[in-house]
Amino acid sequence: MAVCQVPQAIRILRTRDTSSISLTMQVILTAGILFWFVSGIILSVRDFWEGVPMWLSNGFCLISCLYILIMCIYNKIK
Repeated sequence: MAVCQVPQAIRILRTRDTSSISLTMQVILTAGILFWFVSGIILSVRDFWEGVPMWLSNGFCLISCLYILIMCIYNKIK
């Protein structure tokens, strides 16, 4: 899951076109990834190494999801 949004983010970075992306779906996906990221952080509070794979992989995916979401909102406003 950590790299699933990277090709889409690269395409948006190159073309600046987000017309084919559903804003609702991107909001739901980003919220889900955010919840998994927070869950990994909570697990890390108890035992650091138990939550590292969760927050590391979901943090990486969250960056690309947030970029896509921001670009979708920016293009809808513009």
